Amino acid sequence: MAITTTRAAGGRETRAFADLREFIDVVEGLGQLKRLTGADPHLEIGAITEVAAARKQCPALLFDDLPGYPHGYRVMTNLTNHSRRERLLYGCPLELTDSEAIQWWKDQVLRVEPIPPVTVADGPVKQHVQVDDEVNLHEIPWVQWHEHDGGPYMCATASVTRDPDSDYVNVGSYRYMLIDRNTLVVHIGSGHHGDVIRKKYWAQGKPCPIAISLGQDPALLVTAGTNLAWGQPEYDYAGWLRGAPVEVTPGVVSGLPIPATAEVVLEGEMLPPEAGTATEGPFGEASGYYGGGARPTSLTRIRAVLRRDAPIILGTPPFQNVWRDVLSSRGVLVWAELEKLGIPGIIGVNYRWGFTIIAIKQSFPGHAMRAGLGCLGGTAGYHGRFVILVDDDVNPYDLDEVLWAVATRCDPATSIDINRRIWSYRIDPRLDPDKKEKGDYTGSVAIIDATRPYHWREQFPATTSIAPELRRATEAKWGAMLDG
Repeated sequence: MAITTTRAAGGRETRAFADLREFIDVVEGLGQLKRLTGADPHLEIGAITEVAAARKQCPALLFDDLPGYPHGYRVMTNLTNHSRRERLLYGCPLELTDSEAIQWWKDQVLRVEPIPPVTVADGPVKQHVQVDDEVNLHEIPWVQWHEHDGGPYMCATASVTRDPDSDYVNVGSYRYMLIDRNTLVVHIGSGHHGDVIRKKYWAQGKPCPIAISLGQDPALLVTAGTNLAWGQPEYDYAGWLRGAPVEVTPGVVSGLPIPATAEVVLEGEMLPPEAGTATEGPFGEASGYYGGGARPTSLTRIRAVLRRDAPIILGTPPFQNVWRDVLSSRGVLVWAELEKLGIPGIIGVNYRWGFTIIAIKQSFPGHAMRAGLGCLGGTAGYHGRFVILVDDDVNPYDLDEVLWAVATRCDPATSIDINRRIWSYRIDPRLDPDKKEKGDYTGSVAIIDATRPYHWREQFPATTSIAPELRRATEAKWGAMLDG
């Protein structure tokens, strides 16, 4: 097993956790872990997770002694839903405010130095191996997260596939619903890299090999859910994030590189749709709706189960209005993409519920709209409904300030542009049912320009806010008394 190290890398303190268990031990040492015994995977674990996630000081939860499951299986939830735990994982200084932390992380993302994985012959994940007739997925605690889900799900996965044309290895995070003892159905959004890869195999009349990790180093979990560019290996990015190579080992039936220290890995094949389907969904989405509905989905046959002793299954189910992971926000990646496009003056980017809010210091006509359109053309800003542009005197992370800017600086007749046929996804609750049936996962996005019009910005009425210098002086002289 890899040795935990702490070292400086590009101005960032990285921590290479040996595995998920070491990260859990550190979290428990911080007093942020709650151990619960006897919870039922049918609705109870999901309900406890949601109730805990709604708390400001959200604890990480480790569910043990699950009734009816052999092999000592456990379930872990709310892993990073606290700023201290998230910053521990990202190597972010604790003294930074959230907005400062976002700026700091954007700067880190712009200078990623990939660290390729290293291959080892064996690893803890191969302590127990079941193949073909030995496979029984009912031995694993699949959780019914929401009351009206179509079945029990895994939703914190790191799923490994290999592009047949380039040998590029992709690691994505997708949700899986249990069908029977060796069959799953998977939801992969149209256009996601795993979807592109499997369709290449299907076009050749072949099933797509896949290896699904159900519990892994948290750096790999975060990376699997990050929208990297096509061809950018997630294992290399995870190595950079943790400051040390990810150890991988060949799968026993797929040959794919799987995380050597994973808790559980399922190996199998995503079959072409003509080989059979089963109903996937509905599933409770982060939008707060069962937006994707239920539909026939191609089957995934599992041929091998690899696991450690007393394995820990990860769960990061989406619940409405409880997500507090600041550094993993898409806004950080949108900001980095805009800077790579050469768009200057970006002050901050916030992503909330499909709103992408961009604060910009304008320096030429059309500057703000260039940023708005750049957001739509990137990878990170997809699946949104609105792009809101605000000036640099508006805090994009304060929704009251943003709405004030929309109400006072946006003229609906001239400041709102509708862009059509924009990449969306099936789980969009506003997507027309007829379009879903046709597989037309596109929608419209409004760009709301709530900046002062550039060509007469000097004539725009001044705000009543006190000057920053006066505010700082007032805080220094009177702040302690006002807080007391």
